[in-house]
Amino acid sequence: MSLTPATDTSPAAWRVVFACFVTAVFAWGFGFYAHGIYLVELQRARGWSTGFISSVVTAHYLLGALLLPRIAEAIARFGPRTVFLAGLATSAAALMLLPSVTEPWQLVVLYIAMAPGWNATSVAPIAATVGQWFDRKRGLALNLALSGATVAGLAVTPVLLASIPALGFAMAERLLVAIGIVLAAGTVVLFVRRGPLSPKLTAARPDRLAPLRQWHFWSIAAPFAIVLTSQVGFLTHLVPLVTSRAAASGLAIDPALAVGINAVTALAGRVVLGLVIDRFEPRRASAVCFLVQAGAIAVLQFVETPLAVYGACAAYGLAVGNIITLSPMIVQREFTPDRFPAIVALSTAIMQTLYAFGPGLLGVLRDASGGYGVPLAVCMGLNLTASALILMRPRTGTSAR
Repeated sequence: MSLTPATDTSPAAWRVVFACFVTAVFAWGFGFYAHGIYLVELQRARGWSTGFISSVVTAHYLLGALLLPRIAEAIARFGPRTVFLAGLATSAAALMLLPSVTEPWQLVVLYIAMAPGWNATSVAPIAATVGQWFDRKRGLALNLALSGATVAGLAVTPVLLASIPALGFAMAERLLVAIGIVLAAGTVVLFVRRGPLSPKLTAARPDRLAPLRQWHFWSIAAPFAIVLTSQVGFLTHLVPLVTSRAAASGLAIDPALAVGINAVTALAGRVVLGLVIDRFEPRRASAVCFLVQAGAIAVLQFVETPLAVYGACAAYGLAVGNIITLSPMIVQREFTPDRFPAIVALSTAIMQTLYAFGPGLLGVLRDASGGYGVPLAVCMGLNLTASALILMRPRTGTSAR
Protein backbone atom coordinates (compact mmCIF):
# COMPACT_ATOMS: atom_id res chain seq x y z
CA MET A 1 0.00 0.00 0.00
CA SER A 2 1.40 3.43 -0.91
CA LEU A 3 0.50 6.91 0.17
CA THR A 4 -0.30 9.52 -2.44
CA PRO A 5 2.22 12.36 -2.73
CA ALA A 6 -0.34 14.74 -1.21
CA THR A 7 -0.70 12.61 1.93
CA ASP A 8 3.07 12.16 2.12
CA THR A 9 3.47 15.92 2.51
CA SER A 10 0.28 16.81 4.39
CA PRO A 11 0.50 19.29 7.32
CA ALA A 12 -0.78 16.62 9.71
CA ALA A 13 2.07 14.31 8.72
CA TRP A 14 4.72 16.96 9.34
CA ARG A 15 3.14 17.87 12.70
CA VAL A 16 3.63 14.24 13.71
CA VAL A 17 7.28 14.52 12.69
CA PHE A 18 7.64 17.64 14.85
CA ALA A 19 6.08 15.89 17.87
CA CYS A 20 8.41 12.92 17.40
CA PHE A 21 11.33 15.36 17.18
CA VAL A 22 10.45 16.97 20.52
CA THR A 23 9.90 13.55 22.11
CA ALA A 24 13.32 12.46 20.88
CA VAL A 25 14.93 15.54 22.44
CA PHE A 26 13.51 14.54 25.82
CA ALA A 27 14.19 10.81 25.44
CA TRP A 28 17.82 11.12 24.34
CA GLY A 29 18.56 14.20 26.42
CA PHE A 30 17.68 12.63 29.76
CA GLY A 31 17.64 8.92 28.89
CA PHE A 32 20.84 8.66 26.88
CA TYR A 33 23.33 11.54 26.85
CA ALA A 34 22.82 12.49 30.50
CA HIS A 35 23.90 9.09 31.85
CA GLY A 36 27.50 10.32 31.84
CA ILE A 37 26.49 13.32 33.95
CA TYR A 38 24.57 11.10 36.37
CA LEU A 39 27.66 8.90 36.61
CA VAL A 40 29.94 11.81 37.55
CA GLU A 41 27.49 13.37 40.01
CA LEU A 42 26.65 10.10 41.75
CA GLN A 43 30.34 9.25 42.03
CA ARG A 44 30.99 12.63 43.58
CA ALA A 45 28.04 12.48 45.99
CA ARG A 46 27.94 8.77 46.88
CA GLY A 47 31.42 7.46 46.08
CA TRP A 48 30.05 4.63 43.94
CA SER A 49 32.40 3.08 41.40
CA THR A 50 32.33 3.72 37.66
CA GLY A 51 31.85 -0.01 37.10
CA PHE A 52 28.78 -0.21 39.33
CA ILE A 53 26.95 2.80 37.91
CA SER A 54 27.81 1.81 34.34
CA SER A 55 26.55 -1.72 34.99
CA VAL A 56 23.24 -0.33 36.23
CA VAL A 57 22.91 1.60 32.96
CA THR A 58 23.68 -1.65 31.12
CA ALA A 59 20.97 -3.51 33.04
CA HIS A 60 18.53 -0.70 32.21
CA TYR A 61 19.13 -1.04 28.47
CA LEU A 62 19.06 -4.84 28.65
CA LEU A 63 15.73 -4.95 30.46
CA GLY A 64 14.25 -2.48 28.02
CA ALA A 65 15.33 -4.60 25.07
CA LEU A 66 13.04 -7.39 26.28
CA LEU A 67 10.07 -5.06 25.84
CA LEU A 68 10.89 -3.79 22.35
CA PRO A 69 9.39 -6.59 20.20
CA ARG A 70 5.97 -5.62 21.55
CA ILE A 71 6.29 -1.93 20.72
CA ALA A 72 4.74 -2.25 17.25
CA GLU A 73 1.85 -4.25 18.69
CA ALA A 74 1.30 -1.68 21.47
CA ILE A 75 1.18 1.16 18.94
CA ALA A 76 -1.29 -0.78 16.79
CA ARG A 77 -3.49 -1.58 19.79
CA PHE A 78 -3.40 1.67 21.77
CA GLY A 79 -2.13 4.21 19.24
CA PRO A 80 1.20 6.06 19.20
CA ARG A 81 -0.02 8.94 21.36
CA THR A 82 -0.83 6.65 24.29
CA VAL A 83 2.48 4.81 23.99
CA PHE A 84 4.49 8.05 23.90
CA LEU A 85 2.64 9.59 26.85
CA ALA A 86 3.05 6.47 28.98
CA GLY A 87 6.76 6.40 28.22
CA LEU A 88 7.23 10.09 28.96
CA ALA A 89 5.37 9.87 32.27
CA THR A 90 7.35 6.84 33.44
CA SER A 91 10.68 8.42 32.52
CA ALA A 92 9.87 11.76 34.12
CA ALA A 93 8.79 10.19 37.41
CA ALA A 94 12.02 8.18 37.70
CA LEU A 95 14.19 11.14 36.70
CA MET A 96 12.62 13.37 39.34
CA LEU A 97 13.59 10.84 42.02
CA LEU A 98 17.09 10.18 40.70
CA PRO A 99 18.94 12.94 42.60
CA SER A 100 17.49 11.66 45.89
CA VAL A 101 19.01 8.17 45.77
CA THR A 102 21.24 7.35 48.72
CA GLU A 103 21.59 3.57 48.42
CA PRO A 104 22.74 1.44 45.47
CA TRP A 105 19.49 -0.55 45.40
CA GLN A 106 17.52 2.67 44.95
CA LEU A 107 19.51 3.50 41.83
CA VAL A 108 18.82 0.02 40.48
CA VAL A 109 15.07 0.38 41.07
CA LEU A 110 14.91 3.75 39.31
CA TYR A 111 16.81 2.51 36.29
CA ILE A 112 14.50 -0.49 36.06
CA ALA A 113 11.55 1.92 36.07
CA MET A 114 13.16 4.05 33.35
CA ALA A 115 13.61 1.08 31.00
CA PRO A 116 10.04 0.95 29.61
CA GLY A 117 9.94 4.75 29.43
CA TRP A 118 13.04 4.86 27.26
CA ASN A 119 11.78 2.16 24.92
CA ALA A 120 8.38 3.80 24.50
CA THR A 121 9.97 7.05 23.29
CA SER A 122 13.06 6.01 21.29
CA VAL A 123 13.87 4.63 17.82
CA ALA A 124 11.29 1.85 17.42
CA PRO A 125 8.14 3.82 18.34
CA ILE A 126 9.30 6.92 16.46
CA ALA A 127 10.04 4.86 13.34
CA ALA A 128 6.70 3.06 13.61
CA THR A 129 4.80 6.32 14.11
CA VAL A 130 6.48 8.14 11.21
CA GLY A 131 5.94 5.02 9.09
CA GLN A 132 2.18 5.44 9.50
CA TRP A 133 2.32 8.77 7.67
CA PHE A 134 5.08 8.51 5.08
CA ASP A 135 6.05 6.25 2.21
CA ARG A 136 8.09 8.04 -0.50
CA LYS A 137 9.62 10.56 1.90
CA ARG A 138 9.93 8.24 4.87
CA GLY A 139 13.72 8.56 4.95
CA LEU A 140 13.62 12.34 5.14
CA ALA A 141 10.77 12.35 7.67
CA LEU A 142 12.44 9.78 9.91
CA ASN A 143 15.74 11.61 9.73
CA LEU A 144 14.08 14.87 10.76
CA ALA A 145 12.18 13.21 13.62
CA LEU A 146 15.29 11.50 14.96
CA SER A 147 17.24 14.75 14.68
CA GLY A 148 15.77 15.38 18.10
CA ALA A 149 18.24 12.81 19.42
CA THR A 150 21.09 14.92 18.07
CA VAL A 151 19.62 18.19 19.32
CA ALA A 152 19.37 16.56 22.76
CA GLY A 153 23.13 16.27 22.90
CA LEU A 154 23.45 19.87 21.77
CA ALA A 155 20.84 21.37 24.11
CA VAL A 156 20.11 19.20 27.13
CA THR A 157 23.58 17.98 28.10
CA PRO A 158 25.43 21.32 27.89
CA VAL A 159 22.59 23.19 29.62
CA LEU A 160 22.49 20.61 32.42
CA LEU A 161 26.27 20.78 32.83
CA ALA A 162 26.16 24.58 32.91
CA SER A 163 23.26 24.65 35.41
CA ILE A 164 24.72 22.26 37.98
CA PRO A 165 27.39 24.65 39.38
CA ALA A 166 24.78 27.37 39.89
CA LEU A 167 21.78 25.33 41.04
CA GLY A 168 23.21 22.04 42.22
CA PHE A 169 22.63 18.70 40.54
CA ALA A 170 19.21 17.99 42.08
CA MET A 171 17.65 21.37 41.31
CA ALA A 172 19.14 21.65 37.82
CA GLU A 173 18.14 18.13 36.77
CA ARG A 174 14.59 18.40 38.09
CA LEU A 175 14.00 21.85 36.59
CA LEU A 176 15.12 20.75 33.13
CA VAL A 177 13.11 17.50 33.32
CA ALA A 178 10.00 19.49 34.26
CA ILE A 179 10.46 21.84 31.29
CA GLY A 180 11.18 18.93 28.97
CA ILE A 181 8.17 16.86 29.96
CA VAL A 182 5.78 19.79 29.48
CA LEU A 183 7.10 20.43 25.97
CA ALA A 184 7.26 16.78 24.90
CA ALA A 185 3.92 15.69 26.34
CA GLY A 186 2.26 18.85 25.04
CA THR A 187 3.33 18.29 21.43
CA VAL A 188 2.35 14.61 21.60
CA VAL A 189 -1.14 15.47 22.85
CA LEU A 190 -1.62 18.16 20.21
CA PHE A 191 -0.15 16.52 17.12
CA VAL A 192 0.29 12.74 17.33
CA ARG A 193 -2.48 10.68 15.73
CA ARG A 194 -2.80 7.36 13.96
CA GLY A 195 -1.73 7.61 10.33
CA PRO A 196 -3.14 6.24 7.05
CA LEU A 197 -0.73 3.31 7.20
CA SER A 198 -1.53 2.42 10.80
CA PRO A 199 -1.00 -1.36 11.31
CA LYS A 200 -4.04 -3.41 12.21
CA LEU A 201 -4.08 -6.19 14.78
CA THR A 202 -5.44 -9.50 13.57
CA ALA A 203 -6.75 -12.48 15.47
CA ALA A 204 -3.83 -14.58 14.26
CA ARG A 205 -0.68 -12.86 15.49
CA PRO A 206 2.38 -13.10 13.26
CA ASP A 207 5.47 -14.81 14.58
CA ARG A 208 7.46 -11.84 15.82
CA LEU A 209 10.63 -13.93 16.15
CA ALA A 210 10.56 -15.47 12.67
CA PRO A 211 13.17 -13.00 11.26
CA LEU A 212 15.70 -14.38 13.75
CA ARG A 213 16.03 -17.38 11.43
CA GLN A 214 17.01 -15.22 8.43
CA TRP A 215 20.53 -14.04 7.57
CA HIS A 216 18.94 -11.04 5.83
CA PHE A 217 17.69 -9.81 9.20
CA TRP A 218 21.01 -10.47 10.96
CA SER A 219 22.98 -8.75 8.19
CA ILE A 220 21.33 -5.54 9.46
CA ALA A 221 20.88 -6.18 13.16
CA ALA A 222 24.33 -7.63 13.91
CA PRO A 223 26.60 -4.84 12.61
CA PHE A 224 24.43 -2.11 14.08
CA ALA A 225 24.29 -3.93 17.42
CA ILE A 226 28.09 -4.12 17.43
CA VAL A 227 28.68 -0.50 16.49
CA LEU A 228 26.04 0.76 18.92
CA THR A 229 27.74 -1.16 21.72
CA SER A 230 30.77 0.98 20.95
CA GLN A 231 28.79 4.20 20.47
CA VAL A 232 26.57 3.93 23.54
CA GLY A 233 29.53 2.99 25.71
CA PHE A 234 31.63 5.83 24.30
CA LEU A 235 28.94 8.50 24.69
CA THR A 236 28.03 7.34 28.20
CA HIS A 237 31.67 7.73 29.22
CA LEU A 238 32.44 10.86 27.18
CA VAL A 239 32.12 13.27 30.11
CA PRO A 240 34.25 11.22 32.54
CA LEU A 241 36.69 10.42 29.70
CA VAL A 242 37.28 14.09 28.88
CA THR A 243 37.36 14.97 32.58
CA SER A 244 40.06 12.39 33.25
CA ARG A 245 42.07 13.52 30.22
CA ALA A 246 41.97 17.10 31.47
CA ALA A 247 43.09 16.04 34.96
CA ALA A 248 45.90 13.82 33.66
CA SER A 249 47.30 16.34 31.18
CA GLY A 250 46.74 19.46 33.23
CA LEU A 251 45.29 21.12 30.14
CA ALA A 252 42.06 23.08 29.93
CA ILE A 253 39.75 20.58 28.24
CA ASP A 254 36.08 21.38 28.90
CA PRO A 255 33.74 18.33 28.99
CA ALA A 256 30.71 20.51 28.20
CA LEU A 257 32.44 21.95 25.14
CA ALA A 258 33.47 18.46 23.98
CA VAL A 259 29.89 17.20 24.26
CA GLY A 260 28.57 20.33 22.56
CA ILE A 261 30.98 19.98 19.64
CA ASN A 262 30.00 16.35 19.29
CA ALA A 263 26.34 17.30 19.20
CA VAL A 264 26.80 20.17 16.71
CA THR A 265 28.63 18.00 14.20
CA ALA A 266 26.11 15.20 14.76
CA LEU A 267 23.34 17.60 13.79
CA ALA A 268 25.31 18.83 10.78
CA GLY A 269 26.01 15.28 9.62
CA ARG A 270 22.38 14.31 10.02
CA VAL A 271 21.12 17.33 8.08
CA VAL A 272 23.52 16.68 5.20
CA LEU A 273 22.60 13.00 4.96
CA GLY A 274 18.92 13.81 5.39
CA LEU A 275 18.95 15.78 2.14
CA VAL A 276 20.07 12.73 0.14
CA ILE A 277 19.16 9.75 2.30
CA ASP A 278 16.25 8.62 0.11
CA ARG A 279 18.60 8.46 -2.90
CA PHE A 280 21.66 7.05 -1.11
CA GLU A 281 22.79 3.45 -0.62
CA PRO A 282 22.39 3.10 3.17
CA ARG A 283 24.70 0.11 3.69
CA ARG A 284 27.67 1.92 2.18
CA ALA A 285 26.80 5.08 4.11
CA SER A 286 26.73 3.00 7.29
CA ALA A 287 30.19 1.53 6.64
CA VAL A 288 31.60 5.03 6.11
CA CYS A 289 30.05 6.24 9.38
CA PHE A 290 31.50 3.29 11.30
CA LEU A 291 34.98 3.97 9.92
CA VAL A 292 34.81 7.70 10.66
CA GLN A 293 34.10 6.88 14.29
CA ALA A 294 36.98 4.39 14.40
CA GLY A 295 39.33 7.08 13.15
CA ALA A 296 38.11 9.56 15.78
CA ILE A 297 38.61 7.00 18.54
CA ALA A 298 42.16 6.37 17.29
CA VAL A 299 42.93 10.08 17.69
CA LEU A 300 41.60 10.08 21.25
CA GLN A 301 43.64 6.96 21.97
CA PHE A 302 46.99 8.52 21.11
CA VAL A 303 46.66 12.32 21.35
CA GLU A 304 45.60 14.33 24.41
CA THR A 305 45.86 18.00 23.39
CA PRO A 306 42.67 20.09 23.60
CA LEU A 307 42.58 20.60 19.83
CA ALA A 308 42.89 16.86 19.19
CA VAL A 309 40.20 15.99 21.75
CA TYR A 310 37.74 18.54 20.36
CA GLY A 311 38.56 17.53 16.78
CA ALA A 312 38.03 13.85 17.54
CA CYS A 313 34.69 14.63 19.23
CA ALA A 314 33.69 16.63 16.14
CA ALA A 315 34.60 13.80 13.76
CA TYR A 316 32.88 11.19 15.94
CA GLY A 317 29.73 13.30 16.06
CA LEU A 318 29.39 13.39 12.28
CA ALA A 319 28.28 9.75 12.38
CA VAL A 320 26.45 9.59 15.72
CA GLY A 321 23.00 10.72 14.63
CA ASN A 322 23.09 8.98 11.28
CA ILE A 323 23.78 5.57 12.79
CA ILE A 324 20.41 5.38 14.52
CA THR A 325 18.67 6.51 11.31
CA LEU A 326 20.46 4.28 8.82
CA SER A 327 19.27 0.99 10.29
CA PRO A 328 15.55 1.73 9.70
CA MET A 329 16.48 3.05 6.25
CA ILE A 330 18.04 -0.29 5.31
CA VAL A 331 14.94 -2.07 6.60
CA GLN A 332 12.74 0.24 4.51
CA ARG A 333 14.78 -0.49 1.37
CA GLU A 334 15.03 -4.25 1.82
CA PHE A 335 11.73 -5.32 3.45
CA THR A 336 8.12 -4.81 2.41
CA PRO A 337 6.20 -1.87 3.99
CA ASP A 338 3.84 -4.09 6.01
CA ARG A 339 6.84 -5.66 7.78
CA PHE A 340 8.60 -2.37 8.52
CA PRO A 341 7.31 -1.70 12.10
CA ALA A 342 7.86 -5.28 13.32
CA ILE A 343 11.31 -5.64 11.74
CA VAL A 344 12.47 -2.28 13.13
CA ALA A 345 11.19 -3.16 16.61
CA LEU A 346 12.85 -6.60 16.61
CA SER A 347 16.14 -5.36 15.17
CA THR A 348 16.20 -2.50 17.68
CA ALA A 349 15.63 -5.03 20.46
CA ILE A 350 18.60 -7.08 19.27
CA MET A 351 20.75 -3.97 19.02
CA GLN A 352 19.75 -2.76 22.47
CA THR A 353 20.35 -6.19 24.00
CA LEU A 354 23.97 -5.99 22.87
CA TYR A 355 24.64 -2.27 23.25
CA ALA A 356 23.24 -2.49 26.77
CA PHE A 357 26.60 -3.95 27.71
CA GLY A 358 28.49 -0.98 26.29
CA PRO A 359 28.43 1.33 29.34
CA GLY A 360 29.14 -1.48 31.81
CA LEU A 361 31.83 -3.03 29.63
CA LEU A 362 33.73 0.23 29.29
CA GLY A 363 33.28 1.01 32.98
CA VAL A 364 34.63 -2.36 34.09
CA LEU A 365 37.54 -2.13 31.64
CA ARG A 366 38.32 1.37 32.86
CA ASP A 367 38.37 0.28 36.50
CA ALA A 368 40.46 -2.81 35.71
CA SER A 369 43.02 -1.02 33.55
CA GLY A 370 43.15 2.26 35.44
CA GLY A 371 42.30 4.40 32.43
CA TYR A 372 40.39 4.71 29.18
CA GLY A 373 43.10 3.35 26.86
CA VAL A 374 41.79 -0.23 26.82
CA PRO A 375 38.10 0.80 26.52
CA LEU A 376 38.92 3.02 23.53
CA ALA A 377 40.83 0.19 21.83
CA VAL A 378 37.83 -2.10 22.28
CA CYS A 379 35.50 0.54 20.78
CA MET A 380 37.76 0.91 17.77
CA GLY A 381 37.80 -2.85 17.19
CA LEU A 382 34.01 -3.03 17.39
CA ASN A 383 33.61 -0.29 14.78
CA LEU A 384 36.01 -1.97 12.36
CA THR A 385 34.17 -5.28 12.73
CA ALA A 386 30.79 -3.66 12.12
CA SER A 387 32.02 -1.84 9.01
CA ALA A 388 32.95 -5.16 7.42
CA LEU A 389 29.70 -6.93 8.38
CA ILE A 390 27.32 -4.25 7.11
CA LEU A 391 28.63 -4.68 3.56
CA MET A 392 27.76 -8.41 3.56
CA ARG A 393 24.34 -7.88 2.02
CA PRO A 394 22.47 -11.09 1.11
CA ARG A 395 22.63 -11.75 -2.61
CA THR A 396 19.06 -13.04 -2.60
CA GLY A 397 16.21 -12.56 -0.16
CA THR A 398 12.51 -13.20 -0.13
CA SER A 399 12.04 -10.43 2.41
CA ALA A 400 13.10 -7.63 0.12
CA ARG A 401 10.71 -5.27 -1.56
